[in-house]
Amino acid sequence: MKCANHPESDAVGTCVDCGKGLCSECLNQYEFPICDSCNSVRADGEKKELTKNIALTVLFFAIGFYFANSSAGSFQLVGGIVIGYLFAGIPWGWSFLNKITPSIFLFLPLIGWVIYFFIKGILSFFIGFIALPIKLFQIYRDSQRLKGVSQSVNIG
Repeated sequence: MKCANHPESDAVGTCVDCGKGLCSECLNQYEFPICDSCNSVRADGEKKELTKNIALTVLFFAIGFYFANSSAGSFQLVGGIVIGYLFAGIPWGWSFLNKITPSIFLFLPLIGWVIYFFIKGILSFFIGFIALPIKLFQIYRDSQRLKGVSQSVNIG
């Protein structure tokens, strides 16, 4: 089998996504064996996910900011920012709790689900306070990495 990118070279490995042959140069180009086109598809998917996460964070921040200023009766910038920050963390706290929630809750009666979601919402609020800066840093780091991937694919 020949390399998909370098037809003159013999393949020494295959792409983990599509199975195309890769020579030793292409095999060592990324962290794991993947061809340029499959890596580009993965990067595009990650970019869409990052964009969705940023939009969700901004939306929850705006809701919190609006909530703080609508209930105060007057415009308060600092209070709005603080409440907005707390609201922006809710989706991140919720996703963290989704990772650790046992499947035992699948068999709750209706009142159990109401209590479960109420408690999970409150915990998401507090966990999100801590998770938000961590997730924002990860979003920034991933966006920088994906920018590098796009540039290396376009160069190659």
